[in-house]
Amino acid sequence: MSRRKTAACGTVLAIAALVSSGCDSGGGSTAASDTATSAPTTAAPTTLTAPSLQPPSQDNKYTRTSGRPKVVFDPCTWIPDDALARIGFDPTTRKRAQDMVAEYTFLTCQVETTDQTRTLQLISGNITLAEDKQRYAGKTQPTTINGREAITTTQKTSADECDLDIQTKAGYFEIGVIVETAGRVKGLQPCDHINDIGTTLEPYVGKDN
Repeated sequence: MSRRKTAACGTVLAIAALVSSGCDSGGGSTAASDTATSAPTTAAPTTLTAPSLQPPSQDNKYTRTSGRPKVVFDPCTWIPDDALARIGFDPTTRKRAQDMVAEYTFLTCQVETTDQTRTLQLISGNITLAEDKQRYAGKTQPTTINGREAITTTQKTSADECDLDIQTKAGYFEIGVIVETAGRVKGLQPCDHINDIGTTLEPYVGKDN
């Protein structure tokens, strides 16, 4: 498992440390996706249809007894290529990372920059933002993204990582930026423009989510 994929799984496991079933991977080889470039609307979301990007089923013995809502927003199929390009990431590198569907559910996606200086991890889960705040008490900074409550957390799993967690109906949408070795050489910081990234991506969650 690569460092980037390990970090994605590590972020999920750090949040849901008591889940005994571990990561249920949705696979995710690099794949170009079927896209639309229209802006988000309040109607049904633009959904990418590449088979390798599809999320796992959320129907199993764990989810049926968890009492938690299903995760509706899937960052790997709801966010179009042009939105990723606008925030400086290469949409052709989009892949599923480590999905978890158990007592807690996390749908995940990973994208990189063309120059491999940064990795973007997108995670949509059904742990509440209040639970997230409690877990990282003393390490978070409150903010607001397009009217939604959010928090910024540095160094969740790595000194080179910055996370912006935005409240959703099911839980929260995590935007994680990891600065890779090439980025550190250039002096990039993980939290650089993190709110701008969130402002661009949040509308694709949909106002009803």
